[in-house]
Amino acid sequence: MYKLLENIHAGRVSHGMMAKGGPNLVQHLVSAGHEFVIVDMMHSNVDWTELSHMAWKARVEGMYPLVRLPANPWGSGAAIADRRFSVDAERAFGSGAEGLIWSIASVEEARIMAHMGRDSHQGAPVTSAQQLQAVTEHSSNTRLLLPLIESIGALEALDEILDIDGISGVFIGCTDLAEVLGHPLDYLHPKVLAAVEKACKSAKARGKIVLANTGYAFPSISGQVDHAKALKKCGVNMLMLQTVEFNLYVIAKSVSDAVRAG
Repeated sequence: MYKLLENIHAGRVSHGMMAKGGPNLVQHLVSAGHEFVIVDMMHSNVDWTELSHMAWKARVEGMYPLVRLPANPWGSGAAIADRRFSVDAERAFGSGAEGLIWSIASVEEARIMAHMGRDSHQGAPVTSAQQLQAVTEHSSNTRLLLPLIESIGALEALDEILDIDGISGVFIGCTDLAEVLGHPLDYLHPKVLAAVEKACKSAKARGKIVLANTGYAFPSISGQVDHAKALKKCGVNMLMLQTVEFNLYVIAKSVSDAVRAG
């Protein structure tokens, strides 16, 4: 079993990061003690082949591989349910991903994916009833389906989304959540933290989990740590410590600024 799943069952908090590509990064995150990686296919040029390299590398190392599928829950088309989600989910599982994240604008966009947690497609031949039973059991016991809540429509329907059988919990996208709540980049605003805490309480009451991320407004590692501690206090089960690329930017800028300052 993945350490992430063990932590969830034991009520322990897990740490991970999102990455916009690079199988070699997986080993670094494993060495740093992270329990999960999220491969970002929404805001990157990651294709299905690169997803496969990253996901299988993570699996070999015992790190839980999730993927964020492309989505757009905002704008005039947000009311139209995206039927592409379940198609991309099949490809993601066939590429080695174990967990799915997709940004939603409605309950329907969560509901149309709920069955994927029991889906038997894994990109490998199934040639007997025994094999079919085994892969179905693996799916049921291993997959995490975490719709991404970062729109008003999804936030208002949070309880209904968490009630859906097959949905494992939710991912609270703090950056866009803060913006739609009227407090852009102010992740520690009482209204933003109250929304995260409410989500955690609702999820816990239903035996489900919450993933949340530290934001982009912190020019230092200590700022991210403070935000992570606030999210942990709210009851978050999985802490995404921002993206690998953003943390590289923070470190590179800090070192560069210090060197220039003499």
